Amino acid sequence: MTMPYWHWRPVSALLIGSVLISASFAAAQQPTPPPPKAAVDQSTMDLEQLMKIEIVVAGSKRAQQSREVASFVSVVSAADIREHGYRTLADVLRTLPGFYVSNDRNYSYIGVRGFSRPGDWNSRILLLLNGLRTNDNVYDLAYYGEEFSVDVDLIERVEVIRGPGSALYGSNALFAVINVVTRSGGSLAGGEISTSAASFGTYSGRASYGRAFANDLELLVSATYSDGKGRDLFYPEYNAPLTNNGVVNGLDHEGFHKILVTASKGDFSFQANTIKREKGLPTGQYLTTFGDKRTRTTDELSLASLSFNRALSNGASISTRLHTGRYAYLGEYAYTQLPPNHDVVLGEWVGMDVDAARKIASRQFLTFGAEYRDNFKQTQTNFDPEPYALYTDVRGRSARWGVFAQDEIKLAEPVVLYAGARVDHYEGFGYATSPRLALIYTPSPMTTFKVLAGRAFRAPNEFELHFEALGYKANTQLAPEHIETLELIAQRFIGGGVQISASAFRNRLTGLTDQRLDPADTLIRFVNLDEIRAKGLELALEVNRGHGPTGQLTYSLQRTEERATGAELTNSPGQMVQLQLRSPVPGFGAIAALDAQYMSARRTLAGNAANGHTLTNLSLFAPKAFGRFDLSAALYNVFDTRYGDPVGDGYIQDVIRQDGRNVRVRATLHY
Repeated sequence: MTMPYWHWRPVSALLIGSVLISASFAAAQQPTPPPPKAAVDQSTMDLEQLMKIEIVVAGSKRAQQSREVASFVSVVSAADIREHGYRTLADVLRTLPGFYVSNDRNYSYIGVRGFSRPGDWNSRILLLLNGLRTNDNVYDLAYYGEEFSVDVDLIERVEVIRGPGSALYGSNALFAVINVVTRSGGSLAGGEISTSAASFGTYSGRASYGRAFANDLELLVSATYSDGKGRDLFYPEYNAPLTNNGVVNGLDHEGFHKILVTASKGDFSFQANTIKREKGLPTGQYLTTFGDKRTRTTDELSLASLSFNRALSNGASISTRLHTGRYAYLGEYAYTQLPPNHDVVLGEWVGMDVDAARKIASRQFLTFGAEYRDNFKQTQTNFDPEPYALYTDVRGRSARWGVFAQDEIKLAEPVVLYAGARVDHYEGFGYATSPRLALIYTPSPMTTFKVLAGRAFRAPNEFELHFEALGYKANTQLAPEHIETLELIAQRFIGGGVQISASAFRNRLTGLTDQRLDPADTLIRFVNLDEIRAKGLELALEVNRGHGPTGQLTYSLQRTEERATGAELTNSPGQMVQLQLRSPVPGFGAIAALDAQYMSARRTLAGNAANGHTLTNLSLFAPKAFGRFDLSAALYNVFDTRYGDPVGDGYIQDVIRQDGRNVRVRATLHY
C-alpha cells in the first residue's frame, strides 16, 4: 500500500499552535479529574434505561443524552451491527428513518429525506470518523460502501444527526452529520482474527489487537483485507453480438485493504487510517468499451490526527485537533485497443480545529470554536498515455476558515433554547453565515418536544468548478447552495420498553448544484438550479424490554420537487418502511435477526421509473461459541427481489440492476 506523503513543515507549525492555545487556556483553570469509567452491562436494560445512557457527541461537539440533542437523532450500536450482519456503513444507514441507498456498481450513495442527486458523491452529508471530517478536498466525496475508512466490526456506534449542521461544522452538513465512533483498545482486551466468505467469490480477513495498559496508554491496531470476483451481469441496453449480447464476465471485481491505528494517553489521542480500493466497472460508464476488463477505478484515502482534550473546573473544557489527509484517485477508462484514458486526482490538506465550552452560572452552557484548513494540493488531470494527449490539467490550491458559537440556555426548568451561528470564509466566493435555533420542551422524563430551525450551505467543490474531460466541462461561476429547514419532533416513552417518535419537516433549498447536458455541445456541466422544496413525515416505534424480542418499525413519507415546474426530483422515493427484529434463539445462545425495507418507485433521469421493491435480510449470530469464537451467517435479499437504482448522466442505462440473493458466513476468534 502507498502510504501518504505528509508535509511536516505546515503540520509542525499547526501542532505548535495547537499546543500553545491549549496550554494558555488550561493555565487559567485547575483541571478536574474525569469520573471513573464504570462497566455497564447494557444487555439487560430496557429502552428507557438505554436512552438515559445513550450518549451522542456530534450533536453539539460534547457528550449529551440523545434526547437532549437539537435534532432527530438515531444511534446504531456495535451490537446492532454484529447481530444484524451489516456489511457496510451503507447497510447500517438504510435501516434508519428517512435514509436510503443507491449504487451504480462503483460507489454507494446515501439519500436522506428524498434527496440523492446523481453525481453528488455524497457531498451533502458530512461524514466524521471519531469527530474528524472524512470528506475529501476535490469531490467532497464520503465513502459508505466497502470503501469506508474502517472495518464495520470496529465500530462502537454510529451517531446520525439529521438536519442542517453547518452552524457547527460548515460546508457539506446540509442534510445530516454522521459520526462513526470506533471501538477503544480496551474494549478488545486482546486480539481478534476474523475471516469471512460470501457470494460472488468474495473473501476477507481482519486482524486486530487492542489493550488498555496500566500506564494509562490505550492502543488499537487493525488491518483488513478483502477480495471479490463479483458477479456476471447482463445489461439489455448492450444486447448485441458486438457487445457479447450484453453480458459481462469478471468485470465486477473489488478488492481493498485498510489499516486503523488509534492511541490515547491522558489528554492526548492519536488516530490514523488508510484505505486503498480497486473496483472494476462493468457498466460501460462514460461510453467506454463495453466488456473491456481494463476499465477500473482505484481510490485511496489516508487521514491522521493528533488531539488534546481536557475537562476543566466550572464546567469548562478545551479541545484542539491537528489533522492532515490525502486523497488519490485513478480512473482507467478503455475506449480503444490503445492504453486506457487516465483520470487522475490528488488532494492533500492540513488543518487545525479548536473547540471550547464553558458553563455560565447555572442556566447557560456556551460552546465556541474555530477551524482552519489549507488545501495545499487539489490536482485533476486527464490524459491518454499513448499517444499522449492532455485533456485537462488543473492544479488548484485553496484555504478556508470558520468560527462558530452556540449558547444553550435554560429558559425554565422544562424548556431549553439552543441558539448558534457560524461564519465561514472560502477562497473564491467569500463568506457564508449559518444560523441555528432550537427549542426543547421536556414536560416529563417520558416526553420530549423539539422545534428546530436552521440554515446550512455547501460550497462548490473543485470537481464541479474545474473538471473538463470524459464528457464534462468546467463552470467557474458556480455559487454555494443553501438550505433552510423547519422541523417539529415529538418523542414519548409509553412504558414497557416502548418508545414512539414523530418528526415533521419542511426544507427549502436554493441554488442547487446539479448536472445538466448543454444542448449546444452535449457536454455535462454543473449549474445552479432554481428552488427545491421538500416536506415530509417520519414515524418510529421502538420496543426493547431488556429481554426477549426487540425491534423497530419506521415509516417515512415525503415529497421533494422543483418549485418552478412542480416535478418530483429523480431518485426520490415518496414512501419507505423499515422493520428490524431481533430475538434470542432458546437453548442455543444465539440471536436471530430480520431486516426488511420497502421503498416506493423513484423517477429516473430519463423520466421513467425504477420500480418500488422490498428487500428482506436474515441473519444468525452466535457469540462466544466454543468459548472464543463469534460465528455468524446472513442471507441477503432472501426472496431474490429484482430491482435497480437510478443513475445519472454518463450511462447508457437508466437503471442499474442490483444484487439478487446472496450469503455471507463469518468467524471471529478472540484471544
